[in-house]
Amino acid sequence: MDVKNLEPYAIIGFDGSAIKGLKIHPDGEYIVYPMGNKVCVQEWKTKKMCFLSGHTNSVSTVAVSPKGTFVGSGQINHIGFKASAKVWDFKKKTCIGSHELHKVRVEALAFSSDERYMVSLGGRDDGCVVLWDCSAGSATGTAAAARQTTGDAMTLTPLSLRGNSFVTGGDSNLRVWNIRAESKNLDVVDVTLGKLRRCVRCIAVSRDDAFGYAGTTSGDMIKFSINYPSDPNASVANCKPALLGCLAKCGPWRKGKRPDSVCYSQGIEAILIMSDGCLIVGAGDGTVDILDEINWKGEFPKGKILDPNRPHFRALKSTKLMGSITSLELMVSPALQGDKRLLLAGTRTSEIYAINVATFDPILVVTCHRCAINDIAFPRGMSGVFATAGGGDVRVWCVETAQELLRIVVPNFSCSAVLFSADGKSIVSGWNDGNIRAFTPLTGRLIYCIYNTHNKGTSALDMTKDGRTLISGGCEGQVRVWDIKPQCQSLKKVLKEHKSPVSAIQVSPNDTEAVSAGTDGSCIIWDLISLSRRQVMYANTLFMCVCFEPLGCQLLTGGTDRRVAYWEAGSGNLARELEASKLGAINGLHITQDGRLFVTGGNDQMVKLWKYQEGIYTHMGLGHAGAVTCVRFSPNAKHIVSSCAAGSIIIWKMPEMYLQSDQPPSGRKSVAESPKTLQEELRLPLDDKATQKAGGDRPNKLPAAPSKVEKIEAMDTTRSSVHSCCPCDSAKSKQSDSSKKSTHKTGAGAKCCRPPDNLPTRTTSKDFINSSGDKK
Repeated sequence: MDVKNLEPYAIIGFDGSAIKGLKIHPDGEYIVYPMGNKVCVQEWKTKKMCFLSGHTNSVSTVAVSPKGTFVGSGQINHIGFKASAKVWDFKKKTCIGSHELHKVRVEALAFSSDERYMVSLGGRDDGCVVLWDCSAGSATGTAAAARQTTGDAMTLTPLSLRGNSFVTGGDSNLRVWNIRAESKNLDVVDVTLGKLRRCVRCIAVSRDDAFGYAGTTSGDMIKFSINYPSDPNASVANCKPALLGCLAKCGPWRKGKRPDSVCYSQGIEAILIMSDGCLIVGAGDGTVDILDEINWKGEFPKGKILDPNRPHFRALKSTKLMGSITSLELMVSPALQGDKRLLLAGTRTSEIYAINVATFDPILVVTCHRCAINDIAFPRGMSGVFATAGGGDVRVWCVETAQELLRIVVPNFSCSAVLFSADGKSIVSGWNDGNIRAFTPLTGRLIYCIYNTHNKGTSALDMTKDGRTLISGGCEGQVRVWDIKPQCQSLKKVLKEHKSPVSAIQVSPNDTEAVSAGTDGSCIIWDLISLSRRQVMYANTLFMCVCFEPLGCQLLTGGTDRRVAYWEAGSGNLARELEASKLGAINGLHITQDGRLFVTGGNDQMVKLWKYQEGIYTHMGLGHAGAVTCVRFSPNAKHIVSSCAAGSIIIWKMPEMYLQSDQPPSGRKSVAESPKTLQEELRLPLDDKATQKAGGDRPNKLPAAPSKVEKIEAMDTTRSSVHSCCPCDSAKSKQSDSSKKSTHKTGAGAKCCRPPDNLPTRTTSKDFINSSGDKK
């Protein structure tokens, strides 16, 4: 059977750690940036993406030629291995050349102004400059990037007019290079810095090649003259670059006194020279400024102490972004003229901001997780939003717009598991500090925190549909069952069977069982009523994911043996095995609510859509830049959401062949007129949102009129309504309008079991967990 490709609906991802990673194509219609081991080319207006695939590890730097013909990219590799630099044809999106002459890392890339050469700079372990001839398709020269008496070179920038010249800078070195056209050797001249000691992070050269600015880690700028003639063919044998000064931003002006020089915190990471001579500076603390030179009248005020730099610039406009600035690009497009010019800024927190140059107001355009995403969760019965768990935060996303709706930050900790409660009024998450935290889905306010749940970190979570029982798994191998109440969260039982970390937990559809998968090669089914082991399954693998079939009769497991296994839940016997991958482990697994399809993702960076009964995969999704860590179906089965170790999220469209089969034929009668089959009469109304009460009680028949669907945006997230586990609510809803009375009235019958709203939140202490579970 022919395997078709899954069509992506939206892709969320950006690698902001790459210096100068964000690039704008000269036509102003495309942006180019790294995403894991791929280079993403995105159309700015339509947001359509295509990928340049071929790197074996994370992309460290990206460059676009001045005319937009070529795209260059370099990667990181393991210590002791060569790192490749590749040249791509922009229109054809194909690789036209590659070399592996650098060790471990390619630090920077640049194309000459005539697009003839691509210059690559190696990292700390390499320290070489390699010249690549784009027309010949081969490397033509190499040289040491810095002297042995100075530090490493970190950045390079080509000259604007002369196609055979470029500038490199680094730790205590600033050099101007020339390429001999006949022999293609490299000549280099150092900029004499004297006693000045600076570490250069970025370089910008003026359009006429007269001078340049070098941003340093000290927060000031080195201005140097290149002294090259305007004629590109003129000889530069007698031209010597010179240091013009070390300049900084002016502080508050005081009459008759020298103003203080203000250095940027955490250094200068990016510099742009605008057409009017102003500078755009991006700093390590997130500051973006437009600077203008001050024309001093008369004698410059002298300071009492000789400063290493002098105040020379004033800030015309300024803004501050979240995270260190790693890339600054000015978008020049026919559609963006005058006051509508945009400045794109990429940050180390993997975010892209669009700044209007006229107003200098930043707008967040792209955001994503900085590191691997560990879990994905949808609210029960709602397909519009989903939550992701990563390092340091939990984020809620909108499926339709692929935009971030909420970010819950817990600094310095990693979230390993996330889920929505059945009523949708809390987001429960497990963290590597051993705590379980619950937040409101609208504001991210902390509802409760269960401390010291697992001494080596919480690795897996799941909750019953009534929201009263929470099952957690830890890295020490224990499975713990918790009783969740609004005023107290108590430990019911500790189940010690696994010998290794618990990788996944899922509750059965009837809420009477739960299955836990461990990396010790065992998969255990627990009885949630007697709180004991019911069945155990062993395999020669490290189980990474587990999933109940919707009827609860079978289990699906995936692990490091690259196989998906079908298990009988009652007997624990192996029913079927499928080879789901040829390269690596299966990390994610999920099945639709009707049980027809399931999806897998693993270390091979592919997402595969399978038929459950036939055991064959019909569609495959390519686009992730790292190992797929988690996959989920939306509740309406119209989208598939997958995440990877590179921090990117892809929302896939469900193939049309599976969507059309869900629609009834045009000539079919309505459900009320057509006779019900035996299977329809015996089916429990599990999927009908109208029958889902907050207390978990379901009527035995469908109501005459469907109730209004409560959306997550309109949910009441006050403290008293976080957990609707009071049986008085369901009793109250059954009363007729004529005899409806308040169930909280004392003396008129039974007393309501719900505590008053002003009770403080009790969290489980360490002493409480170690006890037998009795209240103290």
